[in-house]
Amino acid sequence: MSRTIALKLALAVVAAGVLATGSSGASQHTIGLVRGSGGVGDEVQQGAQAAATALGDHLTVLNADDTAQISAIKSLIAKDVDAIAVDPDDAAAVKPALAKAHAAGIAALSVEQAVPGSGSVWVNQSGAAQYAHALADALASQIGRKGQYAIVGQQDQFPIANQWQRLIKSYVAKQYPRMKVIKVVRGTGAGDEGEVATVKQFMAAHPKLRGLVGVTPTEGYMVAEAIIQAHKIGKVFASGNGGDCPPVADPVLRSFVRRGAEQLVCAGDPVKLGYLTVWAADYLAAGHSLEPGSYQVGGPVGTVSYYASNQELRLGQPLTVTKANLKQ
Repeated sequence: MSRTIALKLALAVVAAGVLATGSSGASQHTIGLVRGSGGVGDEVQQGAQAAATALGDHLTVLNADDTAQISAIKSLIAKDVDAIAVDPDDAAAVKPALAKAHAAGIAALSVEQAVPGSGSVWVNQSGAAQYAHALADALASQIGRKGQYAIVGQQDQFPIANQWQRLIKSYVAKQYPRMKVIKVVRGTGAGDEGEVATVKQFMAAHPKLRGLVGVTPTEGYMVAEAIIQAHKIGKVFASGNGGDCPPVADPVLRSFVRRGAEQLVCAGDPVKLGYLTVWAADYLAAGHSLEPGSYQVGGPVGTVSYYASNQELRLGQPLTVTKANLKQ
C-alpha cells in the first residue's frame, strides 16, 4: 500500500468517527511547527498536516534555521498557540525560547533532537537497538538468514555506530544462528575510490561472503558501490545506513536499491514522524501528560512508546527501503 493511500485511509477512519486511542477529542488547537535545515523536510510536514486535518487542528509551519528559529518560537508564543514543535538546528540555542513556551503553558516539543532542560517532549525516530535490528533484518532477509557477513564501519565514527555494531552482532547471533560474522571492517570514511577498492579486496579475500552491513551513511554507500563494481550483485548482498530520510531523494542511492545492490535503512518514516509530532502536540495541548508506556496513535503510525527518563516519545519504526517500496 502506498504512503498516500495509507494517509487517505487514516483520514477516512477519523472522518467515520474512530479516533486514535488517547487523542484529545477536544476543540481545535493551533500548533506551530518550526522547520530547520536538519531532518524535518517536506515528508514530515506532509505527515504533520495529515494529523492536523484528522484531529481538527490548525497547523502553522515556519521555515527558519540557526538563530532565526529563536525568533520563530517567540513569534508563536506571542500568537498564543497551543503547542510548538521545533526541529532544532542548535538545541542549546533554542533551549531558552522553548523553555519560555513551556513556562507559558504552551505544549513544547522537539523533533528528532532532544532539547534537555526546556521541558519539551522529544519526538524521536527509533532507538539504537531498533535501528541495529532493522539493519540486521534487512540483510538476513536477502541472504536467506544464513551465511557469512561482515560489518563495515569507519574510523572515528560516532559512538552510536559502535553501539549499532555491537547490537547487530548480538542480535544476529540469537535471531539468525546460521549467520556468522567474520569481521568488523574499518573503512577510512573518505568515501572515495580507494575505499571502494578496499571493500572489493575484502570480498575477493572471502569468497564465501554473503553479506555486508554498512553502519554509517558513508559505508552504506561504499558497500553498494563495491558490490556493483565487483559484479557481485545477486552474489553478495548489503544493508546500509541510508542517512537522511528519505534516501530515495538521492538518485545514486535509488539506483543501488533498484539494481539490487543494497537495501537502505532509515531511522524512521518521516511521514509517520510528522504525524506523531502533531498527535503528541494535540494530546499535550488538551491538558494530558505522557506517562511511561505505550500509546495507540492510529492513522499511519500505530503504537508508539514513551520513555519518561528523557521525555522521549519514540516512533520506533525504522524504514527499510527495498525494491518493493522504492516508488512509494
